Amino acid sequence: MGRTRRWSRLVGLIGTVSAFLLSLMPLPLQPPAQAAPWQTPTIYFPQTGHHLSGDFLQAWLSHGGLMIFGYPISEPMTQDGMTVQYFERARFEYHPENRGTPYVVLATLLGNWATANRKNEDPFKPLPPQAADWFKNDPDRTFFPATGHTIAYGFRRYWLLHGGLYTFGYPISEEFSERNPDTGQVYTVQYFERARFEYHPENRGTEYEVLLGRLGAQYAASQGINTAPVPQASGSITAYPGLLDPRWSRAVSNDDGTLFGAVVADELLIRSAPQTSAPVVGSTYKRYPVPIRGIVTGDSVNGLNVWYDLGGGRYVAAAWVEPLTPPEPPQFFDGHWVDVSLTAFYAIAYDGYRPVYAAIITAGKDQATPTGIFHILYRVQNETMDSATIGIPPGSPGYYHLENVLYTQYFKPGGYAIHGNYWTPPSQFGGFSSHGCVGLMNSDAEWFWNFLNIGSTVSIHY
Repeated sequence: MGRTRRWSRLVGLIGTVSAFLLSLMPLPLQPPAQAAPWQTPTIYFPQTGHHLSGDFLQAWLSHGGLMIFGYPISEPMTQDGMTVQYFERARFEYHPENRGTPYVVLATLLGNWATANRKNEDPFKPLPPQAADWFKNDPDRTFFPATGHTIAYGFRRYWLLHGGLYTFGYPISEEFSERNPDTGQVYTVQYFERARFEYHPENRGTEYEVLLGRLGAQYAASQGINTAPVPQASGSITAYPGLLDPRWSRAVSNDDGTLFGAVVADELLIRSAPQTSAPVVGSTYKRYPVPIRGIVTGDSVNGLNVWYDLGGGRYVAAAWVEPLTPPEPPQFFDGHWVDVSLTAFYAIAYDGYRPVYAAIITAGKDQATPTGIFHILYRVQNETMDSATIGIPPGSPGYYHLENVLYTQYFKPGGYAIHGNYWTPPSQFGGFSSHGCVGLMNSDAEWFWNFLNIGSTVSIHY
């Protein structure tokens, strides 16, 4: 709602969320608290004639899918004393010693492998430490002291929007021209610890303006890996179009393996099992985020027998869910912060440049929600809000008195806050209905309460 009367005392800081591991590529896969008895499918990719399942399947999907890793080009195998699987642009490693952590699946640092003998070439020579001062005021270029290299313009934007350090690692070269080993064409490229970026001007303005080099295929060839197609396994399902959507590469995901999709049906029933006859345990609505914690097979819906496990015994048909790609923020900030789009009606939580959570919101009517860059000033876990404090007395049109407003985090003097909203029906979220605050469903408000702290940045824009 709008400006409020303060009734509760300031609440202390909550605990922090664990930091990301920076020097390895964590591809987290954690089961939901209540493991589902339903079968995770094996997916067959006729494009290359190979299968993907289990931990590798969910790591592949939740950290970029086809756009980032490409198709599988081998079956899982034992190599270097561990189970691995090759993809066009990556090699996954299974680490059972990390079970119970986000690092059960890691990706081999193929960028480092591909450039191991090139450190004396000019593009790979680190810039001097004083480069940090050269570029500190350049909004289009970022310098990384860890490797002595920069990322700029289109490559920087792609790096930020598709996973950043978490997915690609640090830059290990500057931009330069190089011939693609597969096509023979010359492109502007840049190497990272886990990837090779190529700029394709013929694809300008599309998802394919920047493409990743086929380092996985190159490494497989160097190791003599047999990548010949295999027959489709009995009981497996063919890769469905929604699984190959390039937008998964930009979808919101976090380091417990949760991937966010968006509902495309006007109303989507949530069921207790992946069956159309299972009891309905809730509903969600068009454009609403849904947290995907697993993929299972079930009853066919619109010709697709795949369902998404939302955790806690809740399932939705995959036919009605697409990738949730967040609006591009005008600016990125360090630490935990939230980007609020008054056009898309999403609040997206970021850890640095990585989106880790998505929520549908309500916002202020008649442009009452302020835009700009703010910070959390103080927080009240259980608030009472009364419109008399903003000049709407009892008995007047628009008067409200609301008790038990949960997880209220004030970001601007005058009572502007992010908080739980229990009085607006869930089906009516995604529009303007408040007096100026950013309203969340209580479960989302609690999540943001635990994620943000006093001083955290709140960026609000159209």
